[in-house]
Amino acid sequence: MNFRQLALVGFAAVGLGGTAVAQTLPGIPVAQVTPPPPPPPNGNVGTPGQLIGTPAPAGTAPSLGPAASPSPAPRRGRRGAPEPQASASESPEPPQFSTMDGVWEVAVQPLNGARAVYSHLYVSQKSDGLSGTWIRGDRSKVPFTGTFDGRLFKLTLTDGKSTWTMAGYAENFSDMVGLLSTADPKDKGIPFTAAHRKKEKIS
Repeated sequence: MNFRQLALVGFAAVGLGGTAVAQTLPGIPVAQVTPPPPPPPNGNVGTPGQLIGTPAPAGTAPSLGPAASPSPAPRRGRRGAPEPQASASESPEPPQFSTMDGVWEVAVQPLNGARAVYSHLYVSQKSDGLSGTWIRGDRSKVPFTGTFDGRLFKLTLTDGKSTWTMAGYAENFSDMVGLLSTADPKDKGIPFTAAHRKKEKIS
């Protein structure tokens, strides 16, 4: 073969991969052409050889998906619905008192764990003096007199046969805390509380 034929054989070897032509023409030196390497697995079609998930070059901000659309601006010329207002508390405010006058609900609380015994004091105040009637649970009425200095009080109650003492303190003319004791010197007294009740007419 001449040089022209050898050149044609070489071009044919390049076009067919080189190996097949070299095998069909033994004894003729033909340049071996190395085929291009296959693309790596999981390759990106747009950029061959780059794996999906490969970190982006520095300076490129990663895409986080479509941007959230801004909230629409409020329409002008139309009033929006009024915001709900917090409802006021339905519980009435406690009554305010400026004297001891009125009805007091007394709860005597025995120390032995028995139930509280309820009664009522009808109190009248004149200066630092107190007077009135103690109506007990059995509806019996016991008159009393006493003193009050703006905080501390002491009442003496007697029905002609027995005598009791109520002594303690009052807070804001609304609550009493004290001890109910008999005339016996050894009596240490029974705790009681009393609440000033507002006068209401029964319809």
